[in-house]
Formats: sequence, structure tokens, C-alpha cells
Amino acid sequence: MRLLNRLNAVAALIVLVFAASILSAQSGKLPDGQPNMQGMYTRAGVKGLEAEPPFNPIDPGEKNPLSVSNREDGLGPYPRIFGQGGNVLRGAQQRAQRRTGIVFPENKKLPWRPEEDAKRRQFLLDMNPAKDLRHIELNSRCALPGLFEGEDGNNPYTILQPAGKVVIIYDYNHTSRLIDLNRREHLDKNIRLFMGDSLGHWEGNTLIVDTTNFNGRVAYSREIPYLSEDLHTIERFTIVDENTIDYEVTIDDPKLFTGPWKVAGYFTKAAKGVESLEFACAEGSQTLQNIFGIPPTH
Repeated sequence: MRLLNRLNAVAALIVLVFAASILSAQSGKLPDGQPNMQGMYTRAGVKGLEAEPPFNPIDPGEKNPLSVSNREDGLGPYPRIFGQGGNVLRGAQQRAQRRTGIVFPENKKLPWRPEEDAKRRQFLLDMNPAKDLRHIELNSRCALPGLFEGEDGNNPYTILQPAGKVVIIYDYNHTSRLIDLNRREHLDKNIRLFMGDSLGHWEGNTLIVDTTNFNGRVAYSREIPYLSEDLHTIERFTIVDENTIDYEVTIDDPKLFTGPWKVAGYFTKAAKGVESLEFACAEGSQTLQNIFGIPPTH
């Protein structure tokens, strides 16, 4: 009888452990307790939507990313071809339900300091033609994209979650971004990075990421070709379901703006079978030669 009771107790324990593992899997938790958002995604809706964008000499007219999405319904770019299970077809429903583009201020007018806005506009004029290397778009120089460039569009990236960290691997330009979930103090202010220094923590199903230590060469878009070294961002990645992450970023750059502004978008998981491809940015590029000509040999 004692042996039978022990066997029943062991069997009950096995059932409890198995049930716990099922519940853990259903709740989407990883072994270190993180909500699971691993996978390959594309992002939409984060760029553009300023109400009164400046003239863009680099890409004028309807291709201006700040004006082409400045629609009365406030909707952002169309979903990309990597959407899960024909997600492109149901993209209209997603856009109708999600905030995209600049969501604060509500009038979509960025709170520029007038003197800095004037500098920015002159900088844009000096980009066409580019008067020096500093005035060539970052993606033409294969520079790291920061938090904004390189993410929207047909360049998917992968989210991994090793213990105590979240890692974002961009298809674009072999870029990787590390979000530390354990460290609470930012790097020394003298250490400046294209991707900044990112510290994160979870609040329920929302990953909140605080990033500082930018290098003053990070672009937001073609119309905002740089943000200053005082840039400070707060991002919120909220898991909606197994295929969707809502995204919001607060952009605070007191050197350029009189107050913070917010942008929203969403991530859509890539279809099964999509793989990350090599992005050879510099190989065979003729950009600099086309702008400045062939350098002299003597």
C-alpha cells in the first residue's frame, strides 16, 4: 500500500510538472521569466507624418516620406510583403486599429527650436549636392542606422531573448542592438554610440527600453537627417498576440526641440520560411564616386 501511495504521489507530481510546463508555454514565458516575443518581424508606421514637412531636396514631391503618409485618416505605410499568412491582405484592418506615425503632439507639428530648425533646413540644402561626407545620407555611407533608419521597409530583423537581455538583429547593414535587462545605470556619458546604450525592463507584456549615449549622428528620416547627442528615447514594445507587437517611442532631444514627441507603429511577424539575407552595403557601392568623382591617383 505504501508503495502504491508513493507511485501515486510521483504520478501526481509528474502531472503537476507537465501541467505547469503547458501553462508556461501557453502564457508565452521564457525560462528567465520574460514574455516571449522572439521571431523575425518587419515594422510599419513609425516614419513620417509631420503635418508641415519642409521641402526635401533629396527626395521631393510625393516620395517625401513625411508628406506621402500625411493622410487625413492618419494611417501609416502599407504592410510589407513579409506579413504572416497573407497579412498584406488584412493590413487595412490592422491600420484602422493601430496608431501610426506621430501621435504627440496631436497636431503632428514637431516642437522645433526655431534656430535648430533653420540649421536643419540649411543642412538639407547642403545635402544636394553634398558639400562633404557629413552631408551624405547615413545609409549611403553604410553607417549604423540608430533606432529609426533601416527598420521600416523590406528589411526584416530578428528578436532574440537570451537570459537577461533582448537582442535585435537587423537585416540592414549587419546591425545588432543589445538591450540589457539587468543593468540599471547607463554607460559613462563620454561613451557615444550610433545605437545608444539601451536598458530595459518588463511591465507585464510591455518591454520598456530607456536609451541614451547617442553620438549626435543618428537620423530620424531624410527630413530630420540628424538628432543631437542629447537624444533620449523611451520605447514601449507591447505584445498584442503571437504575430503582432505594438510600438511607441518618446523622442526627447532638448537641444533640438522644446519638448518631447511620440511616434507609434507596429511590428508584424514574418511568414514562415523567410530567412535573413546578407546585406552587403559597401561592396560595389558607387555612391561616393558618383557624388565626388574618381579620386586622383597622385
